[in-house]
Amino acid sequence: MNKGAVKNLALILLLGVAIFSMVKYVSELRARFILQDGLAKAQGEILDLSQEKQNLLQELGKEKELNAGLAVRNLGLKAYLRASQHRLIRLFKEDRQTRDDLEEVSAKFTVLKAENRALINSRKRAYLENEQLKLKLSSVVELKKAMRELKARRSPEAGLTDSGNRGFLFWKKRSSPEKVKIEVVPDSPQAVPPETISE
Repeated sequence: MNKGAVKNLALILLLGVAIFSMVKYVSELRARFILQDGLAKAQGEILDLSQEKQNLLQELGKEKELNAGLAVRNLGLKAYLRASQHRLIRLFKEDRQTRDDLEEVSAKFTVLKAENRALINSRKRAYLENEQLKLKLSSVVELKKAMRELKARRSPEAGLTDSGNRGFLFWKKRSSPEKVKIEVVPDSPQAVPPETISE
């Protein structure tokens, strides 16, 4: 072969290799730019994700603080609820005791009221009897009549003695069950003196 043809062939071969290398280089450069662009986008997304992560971590920290505060408040509310329950139980017991005491006092009051009413009625009767006796015994005639009635009631038969017996009446050597005492008190200075009263 001819030297010129070998040179041309070598030159064509070198030129083909150079063109192939240039195409490959451009292709690799283009792929590199694409990769760099993708890397830049990925780095941007990483920054965005990192920022979002930081925001989420901050929100998580706030949520944790809020949960811790709520837990403390919940503990306080539970303690307050327990104290309130104990207080309510104590108040119910005191209320029950107060009701029992009130019922007991009410029953005692009812009894005392009835006794008071009975005493008032008894006092009224005693007062009326006293007034009737005062009216009855205010005159000498009525006094003599009362003494005769008393004697007749005490000794319906003869044989009763009353001398030296200190107020007891005897009949057939047996004493009466109760002592009889008669007192005469004048109502006013104009009343008849006791010496004038005779049986």
